[in-house]
Amino acid sequence: MSSLPSRSAQNDTKGFIESYMAYTSGQESPSDFHYWTAVSTLSAAVGRNIWLNRGYYKIYPNHYIILVAGSALARKSSAINIGIRILRKALERLKESGIDAGALSVLSAKMTPEALCRAMSTKGIKSMYANEDETENSEENKISRPLMLYSSELGVFLSRTAQMNGLVDLLIDFYDCPDDWEYLTKTQGADFVHNVYTAMLSATTPDWISANITGSVFNQGLVGRTIFVHSDKAQSRVAHPQFNEYERFLENRLLELIESKLLLQGEVQLNPEAYEYYEQWYNLRPDPGDNQSMQSGFFGREHDHVLKLAITISLSRSNDLVVTAEDIQEAIEKIAHIRTGLGRVFREVKQQNEIFEVQYVESIIKDKGKISHSDLLRLVRRKMNSGQLKEAINVLTQSEIITTIAEKPKRGPAKKLYTFMNPTR
Repeated sequence: MSSLPSRSAQNDTKGFIESYMAYTSGQESPSDFHYWTAVSTLSAAVGRNIWLNRGYYKIYPNHYIILVAGSALARKSSAINIGIRILRKALERLKESGIDAGALSVLSAKMTPEALCRAMSTKGIKSMYANEDETENSEENKISRPLMLYSSELGVFLSRTAQMNGLVDLLIDFYDCPDDWEYLTKTQGADFVHNVYTAMLSATTPDWISANITGSVFNQGLVGRTIFVHSDKAQSRVAHPQFNEYERFLENRLLELIESKLLLQGEVQLNPEAYEYYEQWYNLRPDPGDNQSMQSGFFGREHDHVLKLAITISLSRSNDLVVTAEDIQEAIEKIAHIRTGLGRVFREVKQQNEIFEVQYVESIIKDKGKISHSDLLRLVRRKMNSGQLKEAINVLTQSEIITTIAEKPKRGPAKKLYTFMNPTR
């Protein structure tokens, strides 16, 4: 029999998240990426079986998480793939033990609204079994299957075509885990989805967000429902990663911990200290100075993000379905860190947009040779407003790329025109 790992497991494996962080400590991806992948993995596994009653609605621990980094050194895909591998192993072990009904489905293919609904619907799930002809709306026949959507590239899910086809609207509606949902298809009638539970884990770059996410997506509120985890560097450089006895020990522990959560069911409670701690934080939290947080709707949903994360932290540490003040405190700190990162993500997006705007205006003036402000505004109005045009003109003028000249027509007052300072440019 082999000896136990030389490092003490007790201090490193307090719960699932702590064990996962120890398990990935020898891999290069940022620790924030590993933390939120652990959160995503655990919360996806428990599905809709765990909830917190908020009076008028219930909160489930599902998360939409997107890892954001501009550098290949951040190893976004590696971080995601480690978590998905652990989740799939746990689900496979559950299936081998004979428990499969209602288990989580992990999907990574390009997704249309129709395909997403069919994967979750009674009709779609029953197509895999023999009794397809039963009345699907009877109470005993309302089959549900929680979904985990994942991809190392956000563009797989959220292409411009998917945005135009209504996938964003569907993800927004599914985020709140409705009890029943009906989706009308063009050719196959209605798909009925019951007990919705959808989680998402993906990754992208600020450049991709800037180039592909339309303004309507932000206005619809997907950003407010999403945890953007920003990092621009690896947690360490590891020339020769090792997967030894200690890592195998931790992987087995992670699988056992997930399996112990998969069959949990019930309502989560905040103990008195957690109840009071959350109430004080909620009532005293200041409005954000970060305008992007406010505009995206993140501030408006921050309190629900905190509770969702606190539930997941509690599940990581215990199976008693009780959220403690310690859980609430950690969740508040983690979400505050995410909000700071949100500012960095969209600051980079804004900078990319500003670069595009300046280059766009420059190309028009170059093409026209000289042009009036009103004519220029008419040409750019579909991509820029007057304020954005003014900023672009200021940048080009101060950079001594363009200048303003006066041209006297045969009739009427002189016109001010923009033109290049160096016509041969």
